Amino acid sequence: MDLGSGIPGDGRCLFRSVVHGACLRAGKPSPTESQEKELADELRATVADEFIKRRADTEWFVEGDFDTYVAQMRQPHVWGGEPELLMSSHVLQ
Repeated sequence: MDLGSGIPGDGRCLFRSVVHGACLRAGKPSPTESQEKELADELRATVADEFIKRRADTEWFVEGDFDTYVAQMRQPHVWGGEPELLMSSHVLQ
């Protein structure tokens, strides 16, 4: 899947898009594909940690078992959605 912006649809697309935008917002050049992948994986890990940190506030809005959800979200092929965008906003301020 090509999202039209050069972001590969590889399960990291949400995280790639967020880190791509964060780089541009910070006045940095667009990351290379390998940098973008690395940054996306780092953001994913930090977002999963943020879910755990904010468990009391986030557990109610994830589907299914919270621990299973967070464990699955740590996998690079699992697509993120609205909850991950919310946690990304906390992580990136």
